[in-house]
Amino acid sequence: MLKIEVTLNDANQRFDRYLKKLFENAPLSAIYKNLRKKNFKINDKRAKKDDFVNKGDIITMYISKDNYEKWTKDKKTHIFEEKLNVVYEDENLIIMDKPKGILSHSASKSDYGNNMLDYMLSYLYRTKAVNPKDKTFTPALVNRLDRNTQGLLIGAKNHESLICLNKAIKNRLIDKYYLTITKGKISKEYRSNLKISKNENRNKVKADDDGLDIVTEFKPLEYKNGYSLVQCKLITGKTHQIRYSLKNNNTPIIGDRKYGDKHLNEMLYRKFKLKNQLLLAYKLKFNHIKGLEYLENKTFTSNQLEDFNKLKDMVFNEK
Repeated sequence: MLKIEVTLNDANQRFDRYLKKLFENAPLSAIYKNLRKKNFKINDKRAKKDDFVNKGDIITMYISKDNYEKWTKDKKTHIFEEKLNVVYEDENLIIMDKPKGILSHSASKSDYGNNMLDYMLSYLYRTKAVNPKDKTFTPALVNRLDRNTQGLLIGAKNHESLICLNKAIKNRLIDKYYLTITKGKISKEYRSNLKISKNENRNKVKADDDGLDIVTEFKPLEYKNGYSLVQCKLITGKTHQIRYSLKNNNTPIIGDRKYGDKHLNEMLYRKFKLKNQLLLAYKLKFNHIKGLEYLENKTFTSNQLEDFNKLKDMVFNEK
């Protein structure tokens, strides 16, 4: 017999969903078999699958210790050598500066321990910013960046902030700004509204009248020597949105190997070792978010802006 107390981050969910998260390594058949056999109680009453668990509830489990350990996920496996640049942190969220060349999430087993989510989890466990008694909640990223796009990522540290931030992203209450340099001149602000679909095999998007809407606002900031410095504001947030939209405008991002100018990219690699798209998620601005009102009108800026501007000056003045 084992007993567990439900924490705030584990509360307010159906009991069968709680068990599925808790017993991540268990077959569903084993979970529902134990429910049918009445092997779980909540506050000493037989637990049904559609019961809700609340903070402070005591769950009694009539299962073996071996099965419990086999079925649960060991959070200690998330301790890695961290490569984390923290821009801002409070009790609810963390904002990190992702370098280029690092994935937001792991795409395969080989990425385990070498992606921003794992770095964040390791940092939060090591600094005890996460309650070790939480059984089903794991902090999560609420936005993502391509491997070779650098800049700001937001992580939710508790269940309530995860709900608030996901709703805020969906309702466009967090303004996300990027900086890039394009080939060619963008002479005025414009709003791009396109439809795309994704070729999963090539990890590339294309025009598709039946596809997803992508909406982006572009603002030119500087032009010199055949290049434009551009601020991009995401209205929607889809894969390769900025990169495809600028290619569609015949002003591709420099260094972009999927959507850019091959000959220009080869020259920029020889001169500046620019291997991939020059795209920096440089600024986040929070609007009014229910539950996170204290963040209203706060703006956070990437620590990589100085390096971006140094490269921009070299490109703009290249001979």
